[in-house]
Amino acid sequence: MNANQSRRNSLIALLLRWHARVGMVVGVAIICWGLSGLSHPIISRIQPVADAFAYKLEALVSADLLSVAEAANRAGVIGDASAVRLLAWQGRPCYRIVVAGEAVWLDARSGEVIEHGETAYAAHLARHYLGDQRSAIRAMVLQTEFDGDYVYVNRLLPVWRVDFERGDGMRVYVDTASDRLGTMVNNTKALSSAFFRNLHSWVFIENSTLRIGLMSLCLLGGGLIALAGILQYYLQWRTGRPRRKNSALLRLHRGFGLAVAITAITFTASGLYHLWQKQFLPSIAAVPAMVAPLAEVQLNWSMLSSTLVQADLIHIAQDHYFRVWAEGGMRYYSAQSGEQLVNGEAIHAAAIAKAYLPVDAPLLKMRTVTDFGGEYGFVNKRLPVIALDYDSTDHVSVYVEPRSGALAAIVRDSDRLEGLSFATLHKWHFIDGLGRNVRDSLSALFAAGVATVFAMGMALYIRRVRRRL
Repeated sequence: MNANQSRRNSLIALLLRWHARVGMVVGVAIICWGLSGLSHPIISRIQPVADAFAYKLEALVSADLLSVAEAANRAGVIGDASAVRLLAWQGRPCYRIVVAGEAVWLDARSGEVIEHGETAYAAHLARHYLGDQRSAIRAMVLQTEFDGDYVYVNRLLPVWRVDFERGDGMRVYVDTASDRLGTMVNNTKALSSAFFRNLHSWVFIENSTLRIGLMSLCLLGGGLIALAGILQYYLQWRTGRPRRKNSALLRLHRGFGLAVAITAITFTASGLYHLWQKQFLPSIAAVPAMVAPLAEVQLNWSMLSSTLVQADLIHIAQDHYFRVWAEGGMRYYSAQSGEQLVNGEAIHAAAIAKAYLPVDAPLLKMRTVTDFGGEYGFVNKRLPVIALDYDSTDHVSVYVEPRSGALAAIVRDSDRLEGLSFATLHKWHFIDGLGRNVRDSLSALFAAGVATVFAMGMALYIRRVRRRL
């Protein structure tokens, strides 16, 4: 035996030994990820589907509307408002005013307090989105934090959780400040979501440092095992070892392993990249909630338009404005004088972005985003938003939602690269042209294949150990 052959045999032996040992350490984690990856397309298809995806407001006549200050004075509501909204509901114009964290509903023509207006409107929205006007409502809770049932991916807070008296345990989360649906959760979705989040995201490990560390080690180990398996197979092929008689399980392990090895590498590498990219997000400033003294909100609605759709109080610096939808358009008006703010949305968007993330670079352009796609995907939830693109070294884009004053997303070059990696290597969007069903079926098949190969490898190692005992 020459020196090269000896070195090759030593490397094969080393690879065989550590391939099996590392596989035993990370195998359970990889199998869990494979099973959860297999289940994801199924889970997404058995979730409850909303009966409606939007809520259309009625138009209202502006004549004889009281100003916010007048209506609040008649109702005896005093203090500073963090939110004010004008809308039509049940055939009459209403004010929704939030003072000291409590939402009060007033008739905008009489100033009369609408008893239980907030909960009644939440129930109305929940029934609208669910398409259920008959089932009794078992409970209603104002949710101010994300939890295992209403997770961060839903973005909107606070929301009302409306629990229905139904066999499926349906609960609907709605935002009364914007008429939006947060999500719908029934017992099946709650169970499947818990299954996925525990197997895929390891939420059962509450210490984030420990969770990220363990996940990183297992992802790195899984990728290295796949690489080692490819190298090991190549070296054995060079020496003719694969042609030797082996057990059926070993032959299956090698055959399946060779088929899914590249996928195992791309899944683990993109997962590791995704995990760590989230740990290096830019620092976001804590923006204090703005309030407006009710006595100062004196806008005369009739001077704006004969008919209105809705209006929301917003703040730019220390000034208060209403975003008003009327006559097919949206404009900004001073909450006191009614004077129109020209280019109000652009000014407002720039102010929001600066408050959350001051960027020391020129603004290249500002654009309105009305659909999910590209770097601003469905995961961000909020639409429409304004994107502000800056001429910074990392080409940062800040997405803001003027209506709520919320920061929707921050995207840098590193985020774009990671997003492309995750969409292509982890979610398989590169085959979107084949259709969602084909894409999900193929990715799930390979995820199951990776889990199966690791399970076979663990079985082979256990069998080998038992024979030695």
